Amino acid sequence: MPRKAALDLNATSVARLVREAGEAYKEFADGACPGLTLRTHRAGSRWFARFRHEGPQVRILLGDAKVWTLAQARSVAIDVRRHVEAGHGIPAPEWIELKRAALASKGEAVAVPAYMPRTAPPTTWTFAGARDAYGDWMRAEVAAKTFRPATVRNYLGVLGCPAIRALDDRFVSRIQAPDVAEVVATLVAEGKRTQAKDVVRNVKRLWGWLAEPGQVRRSGAVAKAMDDLKAPRIGDTKGRQRFPLLAEVAIMLKTAQHGVMSDEVGFAIEMLVFTAQRRLSIVRARVDEFEPWPAREGWGLWYEGHRKIDRGGPTQNNRRAGSHALPLPPGLWIRVQAYIRRTTEDAVAAGRTRSPWMFAQVRARRAGARDDGHMHEDTLTHAASAMPGCRASPHDVRRAFATYLQTELGIASNRVGMVLDHAQSDLLLVADENVMTRRYTADEMLGLKAPTLEAWYEALRVARNKVELPDSETLKAMLVAENLRQRGVKDPEAEKARRAAASAKAWAEGRTSRQRARQTAVT
Repeated sequence: MPRKAALDLNATSVARLVREAGEAYKEFADGACPGLTLRTHRAGSRWFARFRHEGPQVRILLGDAKVWTLAQARSVAIDVRRHVEAGHGIPAPEWIELKRAALASKGEAVAVPAYMPRTAPPTTWTFAGARDAYGDWMRAEVAAKTFRPATVRNYLGVLGCPAIRALDDRFVSRIQAPDVAEVVATLVAEGKRTQAKDVVRNVKRLWGWLAEPGQVRRSGAVAKAMDDLKAPRIGDTKGRQRFPLLAEVAIMLKTAQHGVMSDEVGFAIEMLVFTAQRRLSIVRARVDEFEPWPAREGWGLWYEGHRKIDRGGPTQNNRRAGSHALPLPPGLWIRVQAYIRRTTEDAVAAGRTRSPWMFAQVRARRAGARDDGHMHEDTLTHAASAMPGCRASPHDVRRAFATYLQTELGIASNRVGMVLDHAQSDLLLVADENVMTRRYTADEMLGLKAPTLEAWYEALRVARNKVELPDSETLKAMLVAENLRQRGVKDPEAEKARRAAASAKAWAEGRTSRQRARQTAVT
């Protein structure tokens, strides 16, 4: 945390500091009242009294800076210090609030006891400690293949959002449903209903784990304490979903095949469009998951690693166990083989081994991080959203796939569901709930999936030929301009200069990807 800056605070400067608070915690010491400190953050700013007493530093929370005036904070900070130095220990929060109420009473008598030491704090977890313990448990479950790493990141991200961090210093045993409801109400007031719903769902999940026999004594959680917590209503989510026409998906396909994008991103979008699989399934594809289909000449097979943990994994007798098998029509299979061959040759020419990932990451996300992972799934979303004339998102392709094949070609919904691999579908009219085919047979239903994917491939091929795009230079300029607009860049030349300066600084400090790779090779 930045070192405290001593300021001559006044009501105006305090209001400005609270209003301008950002993501980073900052502390400002009051020059007129030794020990009084204002700690600012976007999630909430607070007054603290900080001083040394018999050696160690004492840090005592006074209250919310939006509720406490500067005069109240100064007066109570002095009283708190006297309370401690008189040998009565840290005062109870109730006593501190009574002191403030007495100052704000405007003539009304408020009885405040001379001293009110706080009771010994619980020895159980705080909310922050509970979140850390929950994260450690989930990461251990990842090794047992109960959770995916992305699931752990999502859960902990919700439980660590700025709004809920206001509870970090509270003991779990003292947190009740109304406390979390206040956090939810704050998010709703900010227009973040979806995040508020995620908070409710994850807090209930967390409390269920905290109240289990294995950790209830350490956590202090009360069983079913969050049962009455209600999530906000989101509204008609189905009504907000888009079901794009085939022509719109064809624009996405032709732009991806145009050559203005990088080879990896362009072909990843092409695979997503032709197979109608999820973003994460596409970017996590591995080269060894693709092989020829012996039963059909010219066809290929993609044994997609399944996103669901409970499908199991490869076994000694069946290395494809747990996979979602997809037949690839000849036209697509030729392009898959060409892409693998092309990227392998590029890797050999660069003096490195080709990544086992079909779509490898370009560079490490940050200095010191691993650079042997796969492309991030958000890359596909950003690329698709920048395409001129295309409003469809990557997930919209799945809706277009289901809608077109069922309504236009009359293909049965269960066959569409076999390709989409959606048991309880959020897609229009799609359901694959045949328990026998999903659970009690090893048959991969390739003979039923192949006609579905072939029909989709042919429909896309015809629709793509009808799409007209500008020349390469114009299209590339349009993609770059839209990308800059989405990032909020208003002056491209200034942004170009900024990036050049940042690159030069990184090079001077030896932090570029190429320099880090050289350092790794030497060591």
